[in-house]
Amino acid sequence: MTEFRLRPMEPSDGPAIDALMRNEAQTTSMSMSTHYRRDIHEAFLAQHPTIYGVVAESPGIAGIVGAATAFLDQVTIGGRSFPSAHLENLKVRHDVRRQGLGIRLAGWRIDEARRRFGGDGVIATVVESSNRASLATAARWSTQVLGPARVVIARTSSRARPTRGTEIRPLVDADIPAIVDALHTFYADYDMVPRQTPEGFAAALAPTRFGEPIRQYRVVAARDGTLLAGAGVTERYKLMVDHIDSMPAPLALLGRVTGLLPADRMIRSIELNLAWHAPGRVDALRDLWDAIRFEWRDRATNVAAIADPRGSLVEAFHVGRTFAPRIELMAPVHSPVPLDPARRLYLWR
Repeated sequence: MTEFRLRPMEPSDGPAIDALMRNEAQTTSMSMSTHYRRDIHEAFLAQHPTIYGVVAESPGIAGIVGAATAFLDQVTIGGRSFPSAHLENLKVRHDVRRQGLGIRLAGWRIDEARRRFGGDGVIATVVESSNRASLATAARWSTQVLGPARVVIARTSSRARPTRGTEIRPLVDADIPAIVDALHTFYADYDMVPRQTPEGFAAALAPTRFGEPIRQYRVVAARDGTLLAGAGVTERYKLMVDHIDSMPAPLALLGRVTGLLPADRMIRSIELNLAWHAPGRVDALRDLWDAIRFEWRDRATNVAAIADPRGSLVEAFHVGRTFAPRIELMAPVHSPVPLDPARRLYLWR
C-alpha cells in the first residue's frame, strides 16, 4: 500500500497540479484533459476567489499524486440561504488509484468546509452520470443525489439571426438591481441557486487578477427599455481549454461529419449561467442564446449551458436536430435540510 501525505494546496503547487490535470484524463466514455493557459493556481482564484484545495504527496514519487479543490458560496434551499462548499477538480494519478486516495482527498475538503462554515452548511459536487467511480466516492458523504440536469452544448455560429423588435446589449450598471430582482423571481422554485446581491453580482463581472474580466452579462430589452431576458457568459477559454484525448469511434466519426467537434480536438468554450426570462418570453432568451453564439464566434468553439429539463431553459438553449449523445449531470449533496426532489435544480461549474 502506497503511503500518502495530504496538505493544503499552495500557490507554488501550480505547475505540479497542471501536470496532473494534463496527464490524467477524465474517467468517462469520452476522455478529456484540461490545459491551462495561465498559472493554474492563479486561474483557480480568477474563477472562484474563495477556492481552497488539498494535494497529496508520496515518498519516492516526484511531484504530487493527487489534488482536489473546493470553493465557498451561499446557496438557497427552499428559500433559505446556507453557506456552501462546491467540490471540484479531484484528480488521482493512474498508478496510485484504488488505494483510497480519492476518498481521502474528498474527506479532507469536506472537513475543511465544515471547519470554515462553523455550523450548518451545504456540500455539493457535480458528476457526469456515466462516471460511476466518482458517484461511488460521493455516495460515502452525500445524503442525496439530485438530477439529472442536462448539459446543452452548441457550436458558435457564423450566422446572425434577426431579433424580434428587441435590443440585445451588454449590461450597464443601472441594470443590476432589476437583474437581481429578476433572478430572484425566475429561480424562486429552484434549489442550489447562488445567492445574489447587487454588490456580489457586480463584483463577479469585475476584472480579474489578470487585468481583464472573464465574465460578461448580456440582456434583451424591449423598445420601452423593459428587460426581457439575461444571461451571464463565462469566458472559460481565457483560462483553459479542453483537449479530447479519446472518444468512442462512432462519436469521432459524427464529430467529423457534422463539424460538432473541432478538427484539432481542442475545445475553447464559453459557459452560460444565471440565465432568466420574463414570464412568457422564453423566445427572448432563445434570441439571446443565438446572439451569444454569434458574438463569440471568433473566440470560442463551443457554448455550453446546464439546465434542469423540467424548466424552460432547455427550450431557450435550442440546438436543433443533433445526433450528439446527451450529457447529463448528477448532483450529490450533503445538506442540513432535505432538498425536495420536486423542486428544480440549478447547477453550474
